[in-house]
Amino acid sequence: MKGNRIALNVWNAATGFLLGVAYLGFAPSAIGHEHDTFKIGDRQYVFTVGSLNEPIMVDKSSGVDFRVAQVPATVGGHAEHTNHAGKGEAGAPVVGLDQTLKVELSAGNKKETLAFDPVRNTPGSYVANFIPTVQTTYSYRIFGTIDNQPIDATFSCITGEVSESAEDNTEVKLSGTFTRIRKVGAFGCPSARKTAGFPEPAFSSYDLTQNTQSIAAVAEAAGKQAAMSQTLSIVALIVGVAGVALAGMAWKRK
Repeated sequence: MKGNRIALNVWNAATGFLLGVAYLGFAPSAIGHEHDTFKIGDRQYVFTVGSLNEPIMVDKSSGVDFRVAQVPATVGGHAEHTNHAGKGEAGAPVVGLDQTLKVELSAGNKKETLAFDPVRNTPGSYVANFIPTVQTTYSYRIFGTIDNQPIDATFSCITGEVSESAEDNTEVKLSGTFTRIRKVGAFGCPSARKTAGFPEPAFSSYDLTQNTQSIAAVAEAAGKQAAMSQTLSIVALIVGVAGVALAGMAWKRK
């Protein structure tokens, strides 16, 4: 009982602390989108990939921002772009890809697959919402089919300053019918939250989770220690009673 009371008191203290924390935080971050031209079968497409609600930061609602346009091939096999800053691409928007494509998020050894939702009144645009909870490198693996052709491509964020003008014209064959023929720009990784807040500091949800787990572990250890102490007390009492009984028996024999 004593151990349970200790664990309960520690847990109540932890709960009160968590409820009293304010969720505030501000930090600058690099923004940007990546614009890749792919040859899929005998057609060319531009994929625009980035994150929602830039600048993206820990504990701020974000998601995968994905746009697809079919583009005409030009001399040299490269599709013609009207803009590399994410304001639009030349070509026809490709609709219906929420039915044939998914995105797998990965950060460290954690992975999760999400469905795409089409953006209302914006043909060819799709989103998959999530909230980044740790400052690390995020990768978006987009896979499925376009025009009945299998595709599988991974796009990773860049830490630090992001250039939307950096260009790579190296052809990369990803499968038999799927080749990247041009890459322009990049998108940034989440920045950290500042420990801001008043009158108490505001911590990230990840920090709060870690603190909660640590407090729970301490409470469990305290409960086990109290239970062990109680058990030892009972054993000592039994041994003491047995000793008194033996002493009484010995006295009677005399």
